[in-house]
Amino acid sequence: MIELKQITKQYPGQAMPAVDQLSLSIPKGEICVLVGPSGCGKSTILRMINRMIEPTSGVVNINGEDVTHTDSDQLRMGIGYVIQQIGLLPHRTIAENIAIVPRLYKWPKEKIKQRVDELIVMMGLDLEKTRGKYPSQLSGGQMQRVGVARAMAVDPPIMLMDEPFGAVDPIARTHLQDEFLRLQKEIKKTIVFVTHDINEAIKMGDSIAIFNAGKLVQFGTPEEILTNPVNEFVEDFIGRDRVVKKLNLYLAEDAMQPIGCVLRGNEWQNAAQKMKDAGVEVAFLLNEAGKVWGHITSSDLREFGSDMEGLRKQVLRTQKAFVQTTTPFPDALSLLLEYDADYLGILKDKELCGMLSFKGIRKHVYRKEGE
Repeated sequence: MIELKQITKQYPGQAMPAVDQLSLSIPKGEICVLVGPSGCGKSTILRMINRMIEPTSGVVNINGEDVTHTDSDQLRMGIGYVIQQIGLLPHRTIAENIAIVPRLYKWPKEKIKQRVDELIVMMGLDLEKTRGKYPSQLSGGQMQRVGVARAMAVDPPIMLMDEPFGAVDPIARTHLQDEFLRLQKEIKKTIVFVTHDINEAIKMGDSIAIFNAGKLVQFGTPEEILTNPVNEFVEDFIGRDRVVKKLNLYLAEDAMQPIGCVLRGNEWQNAAQKMKDAGVEVAFLLNEAGKVWGHITSSDLREFGSDMEGLRKQVLRTQKAFVQTTTPFPDALSLLLEYDADYLGILKDKELCGMLSFKGIRKHVYRKEGE
């Protein structure tokens, strides 16, 4: 979809190129994150893709065609562009801001209104409360959503995003990231995403390009980069907690284990024998209606013995010790610690389908680290 061939940008009066002989290929429908310290050339690369600036040498191809063979205004109208400062026009309403590019394309008024309304709803904003407001009347997170909506107005196949969530508070930022990733599963845009935050890069990227002083240092999937950093710069940039960061790459289903013992109704009162017969350390419980109720372990049985009331209370403590197949490892670990549990039940469509343990998580990460 996007191919950069030996791109260099040399500004007059500067000893070193802002971007130095960069070759990079970004497949259709994927998010490629450009990450690195300030001044390493990330934003310059975006501006060369949409011809806001021209490279000193090299070629930018989109769908196999040199972008210099396309009128620059036409090129930009077909590429969504989101920046940290958002850039909404303060004297125009939210609807008018989103409609800017469709109007340049001379879309019919009704088509523009329909698309604007669709995007406001898609961004999770209240249509009636948002449409007629001005940018100053919105929060930073809301304005950022409007900026994304404006970039998507004519449904461009490519989006360039320059620190798009950097100006909002951490809670809003996490929510915006999650919402955008959810949306990307549906819209499948080809996205070049700039950030200086390696954690955001790991979360958002199908691939990550790490830069330093205008040069591409390493390019690969988040897992490849976290597992095999090519040099000391990448190791330092990722941080000493790179194995912890890898936890964000895995979901509960990746380390799911089968359940060897399920107890229904009052069967939990005979848990010791049932678990012994099954040869397992944990049993999951369903209530009379067949809904998950909690779990019980061999250590629970040893601790409480014949104290059935104490055992029942222990089981009730694990009522919320369940995750979905798509729950990331960090969230699962948080629940294991919160409930002082060794196991979590895994649900799919509200049905118990497996279990997750500290040991299973550790084994999965260790195996991936050794590959």
